[in-house]
Amino acid sequence: MKRMSFRTVLKQCSMIVAIGGYLTMGVASASSGEGGVDTVKPYQNAWGFDQAGMNIAVHPGDDFFHYANGTYLKNLRIPDDMSSYGPFRILYELSQARQKDILEDAVAHSVDNVEMQKLATYYRSYMDETSINKKGISPLEDDLAQIRKVEDKTSLAQVFGQAIRSFMFSTFSLDIEQNQKDPEHYMLMLDQGMSIGVSGGLGLPDVSYYLNPKLSAKKEAYQAYVTQMLVLLGWPDAEKNASSVVALETALARVEMPRDQTRDPVKLFNPMTVHSLTQIAPDIDWMTYLKAMGVPEAGLAKRIIDVREPKSIAAMGKVIAKADKETLQAWLAFHLADNAAPYLSHEFSDAAFNFNGRILTGVAEQPVRWKRAVGATNAAMGWALGRLYVERYFPPESKERITSLVHELKAAFKWRLQHNEWMDASTKKAALVKLDHFAIQVGYPKTWWDYSKLDVKAGDVYGNALRAAAFNWTHRLERLDRPVDRDEWDMTPQTVNAYNDPVRNEIVFPAAILQPPFFDGKGDMAVNYGGIGGVIGHEMSHGFDDQGRHYDEHGRLHDWWSRKSSEAFEKRAKQLGTQYDAQEVLPGLHVNGAMTMGENIADLGGLNLALQAYRNSLHGAVDQRAHGWSGDQRVFLGWAQVWREKDRPDALRRQVLSNEHAPSISRVNMPAHNIDSWYKAFNIKPGAKLYLAPQKRVKIW
Repeated sequence: MKRMSFRTVLKQCSMIVAIGGYLTMGVASASSGEGGVDTVKPYQNAWGFDQAGMNIAVHPGDDFFHYANGTYLKNLRIPDDMSSYGPFRILYELSQARQKDILEDAVAHSVDNVEMQKLATYYRSYMDETSINKKGISPLEDDLAQIRKVEDKTSLAQVFGQAIRSFMFSTFSLDIEQNQKDPEHYMLMLDQGMSIGVSGGLGLPDVSYYLNPKLSAKKEAYQAYVTQMLVLLGWPDAEKNASSVVALETALARVEMPRDQTRDPVKLFNPMTVHSLTQIAPDIDWMTYLKAMGVPEAGLAKRIIDVREPKSIAAMGKVIAKADKETLQAWLAFHLADNAAPYLSHEFSDAAFNFNGRILTGVAEQPVRWKRAVGATNAAMGWALGRLYVERYFPPESKERITSLVHELKAAFKWRLQHNEWMDASTKKAALVKLDHFAIQVGYPKTWWDYSKLDVKAGDVYGNALRAAAFNWTHRLERLDRPVDRDEWDMTPQTVNAYNDPVRNEIVFPAAILQPPFFDGKGDMAVNYGGIGGVIGHEMSHGFDDQGRHYDEHGRLHDWWSRKSSEAFEKRAKQLGTQYDAQEVLPGLHVNGAMTMGENIADLGGLNLALQAYRNSLHGAVDQRAHGWSGDQRVFLGWAQVWREKDRPDALRRQVLSNEHAPSISRVNMPAHNIDSWYKAFNIKPGAKLYLAPQKRVKIW
């Protein structure tokens, strides 16, 4: 219900999110049946690497991704309820199944724990699809009545402001973020509402879906979907209004700042008073908007707000101001139904899945009810569920082992910084200070959320979701005038992911990613260095990518690099971006090297750090072959294995157009062919398709 915040956009992650599914190799499937931990098991093999999954008929210098993973990928079937499939999704489904068992235990057994009772009630109510279907459109009636009253910018701002705590819609995003110039305090942040799918901004994944003639079929399907939802709502003149809605969003798409221009945090930090915002973008009633969101009224006009894209936001306001009230009302009504669909009768949820899943990403089958129930419960009470997940599935020794490994990667980064040849002495000294200040978070946070004030009622699925949204927003809003709480996380422990937060100068590794194939405690350590070591190095490198490098050891935003070092960095980054720009993933569709720059730098840095840490672990001993491979080879193979993903064409297209991560094949081949040791390890010679002359190999971290 809440769109991605700036901090979430800025916070760099290892993976991309796809739509649910199941495993067909290395783990039993739970997608088609009831499922549970007994039928979904983590990836495991004899020594941590799936050697049988290789395709040695492919020359590693021509395509290292398929050399390492080709047989596995050839035999891998993307589940009907997923848009892509690979190791991240394997662990995602394992996490889902474990959470299902936790929730069903809570449902089946009477417990004194109030939070467990609320989790059980929320989950059980969502699973009662029969009762939900009987309610039809009735849960939306109050919200629709308010939408029908929208007739001017004040009433529109009132609805926009309620979006954060409901299924209402706003094309702008407001959040409470750390002040990037003063990271010990929070401030308001306003974003143009980049189109990121059904959660906010615009209805299509990227502005290109509105403006590129090659994507006209998707746009036409979107208009048909808008019509369908308006018909389900009983909205008058559904076809005409749907056409007007899509025309409005197309006009908004034309004035949004493109994604690949939103990567410079210095240019995007624009603190001003709310009064100043009302002057530069007068077509939106910002005071009403902020009050409706619950921002304290006292001194509101003088409160500082970071307006990320002032010109785009002002231009969007002008577009909205020109729309007639019938179009605005239909626009709001459609997005209300689209956002609320997972909590409504099957007519709505089926329609939403058909467009957002089947048409946009090629998914053939909607995830079974229990998977959606787990997701909904996570959205409402993720930290309560996470605490139970950790108690059951993440032993203390796992936290200790991974923490130790993180420190090894940190030592490897220190060595590489000390021996960096393109940074000048002053910048290198400051970079080492920043690295030394990296905060490391592993497994789960020190403090947990208190859900005692959240009201969960049996059978009230829609109301439970609204109250949970309001509760979660209030939790964030209450931070506004308080000191920053550095013990809070932005990902729950059951999340299969990791992130770097540059404003806190910290790296975070939730429990659910810390298992095979990323880390196998019984497996070969060289493979582990390539797997979880590469992910750890990736997150560390984000602290020094094209965005993260602008933040100092305290998370303060400013240019602390010398001009000479900045120019040297930018030259290398541009060279790397050009390599990715050349990657054609579908006919006529290339990777956007600028949009994916941060992740590409982090992948290259992560693999370099993984290799360095492995070599450091030998303490001068001679590298020993094992399982037929040298240690360096096993590190590279371990890296390649964690990215062995297969994507549906529509999902791949959506990713390339709207996501900051390059496709998996690029995440393997591009970093590898920039590392000298890869050439030596696999005897790569001139003439191979991936061969780069030494002077063309990019060396950053």
